[in-house]
Amino acid sequence: MFLYRITTGGLMYNYKTHLQGSYKKLADAMEKVETERNFNSYAEDPAAASKAFQLRRDHWRNAAHTRNNSNVYSTFSQAYDTVDQVKNKLGYFLANDGTLVGLNTPDASGRNALGQSILEAANAAVQSMNANYAGNFIFAGADGLNVPFEWSEDGKTLLFRGVDVSGNGTKLDANGQKISDGGLLALDDMNNETTYVDIGLGMAENIDGQPIVSTVYNSALSGIDFLGYGTDEDGDPKNAIMIMKQIGDILMNCSSEDGKFAKPEDEETLNRLSKKLQTSLDDMNTKFVELATKAQFLQTNEEKLKDEKDTLNKQVLEVEKMGPAEAITLMIYAQYAYNAALKIGMNILSESLIDYMK
Repeated sequence: MFLYRITTGGLMYNYKTHLQGSYKKLADAMEKVETERNFNSYAEDPAAASKAFQLRRDHWRNAAHTRNNSNVYSTFSQAYDTVDQVKNKLGYFLANDGTLVGLNTPDASGRNALGQSILEAANAAVQSMNANYAGNFIFAGADGLNVPFEWSEDGKTLLFRGVDVSGNGTKLDANGQKISDGGLLALDDMNNETTYVDIGLGMAENIDGQPIVSTVYNSALSGIDFLGYGTDEDGDPKNAIMIMKQIGDILMNCSSEDGKFAKPEDEETLNRLSKKLQTSLDDMNTKFVELATKAQFLQTNEEKLKDEKDTLNKQVLEVEKMGPAEAITLMIYAQYAYNAALKIGMNILSESLIDYMK
């Protein structure tokens, strides 16, 4: 049989250990009153802490989805305003029978002035389609860092990222090396470019590591998708700005003396191009409606993400938040325990002093 000797030093060591534990519980309880948190470390409640981590991870993802959605929506809103402005500029002359006025005006100044106005409208449309938002060119497809539209050096051809919008010629890279044999093929490729962003549609990949289209959102906008590109069966451009330019050039080339057309076939060409400009504007209106639909979807999705955020906030609070009454009750209990520990210590110290005096 073993007999254990209880010394004053051992008793004091155990007492101080328990006193420190009581003080820590009191400090933790006081912190919960201040923060109203249900737990302050993973060890206090592993199950709740794990659930809180999952909820907060979902909350962070929601915030990222909301930012992406907001950025795309803002870009599409800017694009909507720009396209609306451009189609109004290009449609002004048709809406006011401008070309017809140019044909019927007997003096040269009328046709030349109208031609000048149409060319200015075409140049203004190019500037509008080069709109920049948040450091990126809106209508440049997947290459938002470079200007999408510019005129060729001779001023006769409109280029989209270095390629004739009518599909002629070849596409060259920054070093002047040929990328493709056909300009039309290059335009097709650029018009079909995609820039996928995660806006909370359940982003997933297929077995090849490519994103599943239905789970991501394509934020790329190509200017030639709205303005058109290539040529038709008559060899006329499908691009609205190029049609405007050719109409303007015909009117500007009319005689400065009697207003006669420079070539016999110019009058027929002008009439033909005027009808095709109307078709081009109709196509642009269709794309304009599609863009509005996309913007509406993004707006609806943003509202859904906000509702999801509110739900996640409530769930996080349910797991992490402690009510004021519960926190105060816990602190009062910890305070009682700590005071009791102090009282026991006073008794131990008193008895030890008497033993020492004996």
